[in-house]
Amino acid sequence: MKHFIMAALLIIALAAAEPSWAGPENRSLNPGGACCAPPRFQIFEAPKPYGGLIMVDTQTGQSWQRIKINTPAGIRVRWLKVPMIEDLPQGQVILWD
Repeated sequence: MKHFIMAALLIIALAAAEPSWAGPENRSLNPGGACCAPPRFQIFEAPKPYGGLIMVDTQTGQSWQRIKINTPAGIRVRWLKVPMIEDLPQGQVILWD
């Protein structure tokens, strides 16, 4: 009898929890949750023609490429600003291989 009651309670608990699994996620209603805005600067691996890393400012859209410079004092790592393409004709898209 004890096993039957425990199994019934388990089924009831799972049935009650099922709608919460299938419901939409709404983070704005949960002020105590661990939700935060995405980071401002995100770093990605650059496509083949560039290589290395690209850092993107998600608020302004500016981007920088990480470059390594060999100097007499040793190798230095710098971030070089990548110019934005603003004069691309309408209907054309940049394809990164």
